Parts: sequence; C-alpha cells; structure tokens
Amino acid sequence: MWVLLPLKDFVKAKQRLSGCLNVAERRGLFQAMVEDVLDELVSTDVIERIVLLSDDPAAHLLATCYGVECWSERELGQGLNPVIEGALDRIAHTAPTISQVMVVHGDLPLINAVELGAMIDAGSHDPDSLIIAADRGEQGSNVVLMPMFARVPVRYGPDSLAAHQQEAAARGVNTVVMRTRWLAMDIDTRDDLTNLVMNYPGEGAERTMKYLRQYGLVQRLMVMRDIQADVAAAAQ
Repeated sequence: MWVLLPLKDFVKAKQRLSGCLNVAERRGLFQAMVEDVLDELVSTDVIERIVLLSDDPAAHLLATCYGVECWSERELGQGLNPVIEGALDRIAHTAPTISQVMVVHGDLPLINAVELGAMIDAGSHDPDSLIIAADRGEQGSNVVLMPMFARVPVRYGPDSLAAHQQEAAARGVNTVVMRTRWLAMDIDTRDDLTNLVMNYPGEGAERTMKYLRQYGLVQRLMVMRDIQADVAAAAQ
C-alpha cells in the first residue's frame, strides 16, 4: 500500500483557526498533527511507501526524520487536486502494478491502525471500488483509497464526498463510504479543536495534545467555549 500525504505551506495552514490561534500557534499545531499522522503511518505494517506532497522545508525535514519520501508540489501541479492527480499519474507510470493508493490528510491526529486497517481490508475485498472515510458531517473525504485501475478524478473542496461519489458514478465505479470514529475527526475549526479536547480518548494524538497543553491552548479553548455558551444563553 502506498500513501500520499499532501501538506500545505505550514505557515498558511489552518487559517480557519485564526479566531482562536495566532499564526505561530497554527503552524505549531499543524506540525504536531502531521507528526501524529506520520507516527501512525510508519508503524502500520501493510503500508509500504509514504510520500509527502509539499514544497515546505518543514515537510522535507519531516520526510528525512521519518525516512519517507517528499515530492515537490511544483513538479506535480498547482492546487490540491492537480497535485494529487500528478502524484497518482507518477505512481501509475513508475509503479504500474500498484492497484490502490491511499490519500491521507495531515489534520487527523487520532488516526489509528485499526481504522486504517478496516479501510485496507475493505479495499482488498473490493479492489475496484472507491473507498472513502467521511468526516463527522459526512461532507468531506478525510481518507480516500483510490483504485488505480479504475481511477476517479479527485475532487477535494466543499462537499468533496458528494463530488467524489458523483465522479465515481459517472465512470461506473462503486463508492464505499466508511463512517469511522477517529478518521472522521479532522481539525479545521475551533469547534473541531474543542471537540478533540473534550472527547479525547486518552490515547493517540500524543503530539497534538502535548502541544495544546504546553502552550495553554486547552485552557483558552475552554474559556472561549464558556464565553460562547454565556452569550448564547443571554441571547435567549
């Protein structure tokens, strides 16, 4: 199994968290989440190769640290979807026997081998289907297992789950949507981050939780949650 991990510019990552975290905090949080994801990926036996897709120097350093590859975005395309398509094209050209490629994102700090294994098992039983682990709202595509011999154009962006399903249906490719607990928990907004803190299971996301605690961000999120609740109560 090959895994692609597209990574934005770390400084510009997670701008939807700008209401509760400053630029340096968002960058630090993003790197902590990416490291949590890499910790899990490199320890999953069935994953043969991991490729980061990024031009950020931090991504190249992480690739060296974890012993994985890093392909330049500039050499693949412009924008998330073209970059992933370019990476899939490169794999199809250089490793034509690879039947499936998994696309994982760096904001899944509670990613774990059990749920990844369930996706891979589903793919082994249904190798020509597009398999997607949806987000909590069942609108996003947090992890995608792409069938390389029945490829579907990637359509990340708003309502990507529906967009991927439509692309698959247009090509006669079956889509399997998996509703997992932790792969569904991507971190984009303050509500997502607060949900992570309040529902942390006590294991996993070690680097992310350490970062949030070390810099007092857990306390800040709880204060902001309480203020929001007080404002909502006063408005009633």
